[in-house]
Amino acid sequence: MRILITGGGTGGHFYPALAVADLLRELDPQGEILFVGTGDGLESQAAPAAGYAFRKINAGKWPRRVSWRALSDFASLGKGYLQGIGVLREFQPQAVFASGGYVSVPLGLAAASLRVPLFLHEQNSVPGMANKLLSRWAKVTFTTFPHDKGTFPLRAKLVHSGLPVRKKILQTDRVSGLKYFGLDPNLFTLLVTGGSRGARRLNQVMLEAYQRLFLGNSSLVQLQVIHLTGAAEYRPLCQQMDQMGINADKIGKIVIKPYLQEMEYALQAADLVICRAGAATLAEITALGLPGILIPYPFATGDHQYHNARYLERQGAAVLINEQELTPARLLAEIERLTGNRESLQEMSRRSLRIGRPQAGELIAHTLLDVAKKSLCTSKSSKT
Repeated sequence: MRILITGGGTGGHFYPALAVADLLRELDPQGEILFVGTGDGLESQAAPAAGYAFRKINAGKWPRRVSWRALSDFASLGKGYLQGIGVLREFQPQAVFASGGYVSVPLGLAAASLRVPLFLHEQNSVPGMANKLLSRWAKVTFTTFPHDKGTFPLRAKLVHSGLPVRKKILQTDRVSGLKYFGLDPNLFTLLVTGGSRGARRLNQVMLEAYQRLFLGNSSLVQLQVIHLTGAAEYRPLCQQMDQMGINADKIGKIVIKPYLQEMEYALQAADLVICRAGAATLAEITALGLPGILIPYPFATGDHQYHNARYLERQGAAVLINEQELTPARLLAEIERLTGNRESLQEMSRRSLRIGRPQAGELIAHTLLDVAKKSLCTSKSSKT
């Protein structure tokens, strides 16, 4: 079977697609998988690094208003569409899987034009413009969150699958996670992450929280922290900690890293996660049944991170704190409340696990393979 995968620009769009690709390769080792994206998106580096063929096409953002930039974007979309037609005719896939982002549009439109079965995945609770457009022609649009009627075109066929999570995250255990960081299994472990790009506001609030803990201005017992700052924020935060005289040994232990490829270890080691509310992160923590304190990125398109976080909060799986309300005192109070009431924390964990969908990747991969097999059989019978 041959399956083309497109979508990317950011990790939130690319990594779910990579999880599906890995499952497809596992289910059909002889099959061919081709990633298609832009030259400056994350996928251009990450797909080849994971051992997948990659082709570059043009793609412009879908214009939201009339402007000179809109004309340029339409020109890029048109060029990308023609390139997509060429790639599809050359690779001849039995199915196309698009995981969102503006790079999905030219390939999705090309697949619809050539009647190649098109499948989509929408990560967020507020659908992106690319998926809203393409869902008209997709055989199935898989979604991370349940969607009310009216969020997609009426003709769109929606399947609430959840978001594909990499197998390593599900297969690693807590003992391995704690050992990886050299942490104490008897101490409460807090994971703080702002995603691959970091979250400056969250980093600054945590810095002030560390200072309060260091000075003993908190009722928290000793805890240990894994703090992923984002590459740009790492050095400044470490320097500020040194200048403030914060000694991690007085708190418990703080492991600070700019970014972590082996995210499975951090997630498995954690008792509580403080993070943004990107769909991929939420899928990972719910797949493992982790409770969270969520601080949505306030400038996300359509405020989708707030709506993602609100869904978990309504289900009792997380605490939501808007960034404008985020202070060291508020954050420490929530940490103290949760660490001081293990029953409440365990209930959050149970509710998180209840809404997690760790089998999302298998559902999507099997659906793609089933359609690809039928398409291949139809193609062979028509030739004979």
